Amino acid sequence: MPRPRLDTLTAELAALHDSQPGAGMGRPPKLPFPEQVLATVLHMRLGLPAEPLAVLFGSSRAAVHRTFHKTKQLLDRHGTAIPPATFPPATLAALHARVLEQSGQPE
Repeated sequence: MPRPRLDTLTAELAALHDSQPGAGMGRPPKLPFPEQVLATVLHMRLGLPAEPLAVLFGSSRAAVHRTFHKTKQLLDRHGTAIPPATFPPATLAALHARVLEQSGQPE
């Protein structure tokens, strides 16, 4: 997804989110909204699980799971589908290795 499209999608989802009853109530999320959208897009497009994304974004696995759930609902309301990649991009292996390195897990 080109960056301008991601920025537009993020702005449109933010507007949907802000229009929901109770928006802005409760404790603030660990991840800023644009990072929530990016994490969910990476999860849906590349099949990255919550654990490596939590490490990558400096969050917890539970917070990333909540992010997935909330953002997927917004994507559904927006009418946007994020199809899985038909093959992983070349940078996915490098990203995976980097996440494992940061999390201290063996490759």
